[in-house]
Amino acid sequence: MTTKYKESIGPALIAFVHGLKERDDRGTLALLRGALTDSEEKQIRAWRVIARFGGIPQDDPHKAEVVSTVAGLMAMPKLNDVRSGKPFGYACLRLLSDDERKSLSKVDQLGPISRRMQHLLAASRSEVCERVRRLGRRLDREDGTVDFAQLYHDLLYWGDKAKANWAVAFWGAEFEDVASTTEKESDE
Repeated sequence: MTTKYKESIGPALIAFVHGLKERDDRGTLALLRGALTDSEEKQIRAWRVIARFGGIPQDDPHKAEVVSTVAGLMAMPKLNDVRSGKPFGYACLRLLSDDERKSLSKVDQLGPISRRMQHLLAASRSEVCERVRRLGRRLDREDGTVDFAQLYHDLLYWGDKAKANWAVAFWGAEFEDVASTTEKESDE
């Protein structure tokens, strides 16, 4: 399968799920959410919807897992798609409590979301989708936003570059906020 073909599936999948949400097609959205479960039966039910996007594990099981993950997370009721160009690590910042956000730069004080982020970044290609699903479910509970086009691309080509971008977006964003706050205070 060519890279160009793989790249064209992401936007088509995202547009398809957007259409389902706009039409409030609750049945099909529920089928897509079933792709996120541990139930093999529910995953197989979702195949009839995601098959056209390569969501059945045949030639490329990783791609099928990426399609299932992105489609299932997009189908979550409170998780919204925002075209920001920002990696998934940036979306995960929303999950930080105030206490964890304050101690984000302290090496010896890892909070629960920071631990999950480290665990996610240590994931191999075969593990990453399952770990993203867990954090995605948390983001749904918090009315989070994710750039699903970026998520699709990063998961499809999971490796050192995507990991580094996610890490910088998660841990580096806090330092940017601190630096901009310090600059504003010094101007006053």
